[in-house]
Amino acid sequence: MQTTRQIQTARQFLFLQRWTMARERLLRAIAGLSQTVICKEPVIGDWTVKDILGHVVTWNDEIRGQIQVILNKEDSPYSQFISTEKDFADWNQPRIAKKRKWSWKRIRADIDRDYEEGVELILNLKPSEFRHYGLTPWAIMPPRKMGRGNYQKIEPVETLITYHWRHINFHSRLIEKWREKREGNESLRPDRSHLRRD
Repeated sequence: MQTTRQIQTARQFLFLQRWTMARERLLRAIAGLSQTVICKEPVIGDWTVKDILGHVVTWNDEIRGQIQVILNKEDSPYSQFISTEKDFADWNQPRIAKKRKWSWKRIRADIDRDYEEGVELILNLKPSEFRHYGLTPWAIMPPRKMGRGNYQKIEPVETLITYHWRHINFHSRLIEKWREKREGNESLRPDRSHLRRD
C-alpha cells in the first residue's frame, strides 16, 4: 500500500499518535536487552521476547487483512476459523513455531514494517471507511458451539484499527513486568566478582 494522503482528520491524528506511542513503548520495553535474552529467556510460558514480537506482528497482519476484506466488500469464506478458546492458543502456537525459525534481525525488521504499514493504513483510509462494518473470523462461533449467547459479531474498521495498539500495549506490559521481576531478582544475587580469578 502506498501512502497517498496526509493527516486530514482529528481521528487520524489521534490514531497515529496512539499507534506511535504503542510502538515507542514496546521498543522501550526491550531496550538494553541482549540478543541472547531476547531470543532465549521465556517471558510467559515458553514465549520469549522474540516470540512475543513475532506474535504481535502476525496479529496486526491478520487484522489489516480483514480490514481489506471489509473495505473491498469481499465474501470471506472463513475457511479457517480462529478459535477464541484457550486464548487463541490453537491459532497462535503454529505461527509462533514458524517464526521461531526467523533470525532476530528479521523479527526486528518486521516490527518496523508493521509500524509503517499501520501508518499507511490510517493515512489512506477515507473518513467514511472507518465506519465500515464486517464479520471477522475470530468472532464467528463454530456450528457445534452455536447456542444461547453465541453469535456472529460484526466489528467496525475503526475498532479493528485500535486492536493494533491495544494488543501491543498488552504485551508491552507483560514484558515490563517480566523485566521488573527479572532485574529485581538479579539485584538480589550476591556479588561474587571478588571470587573470580584474574
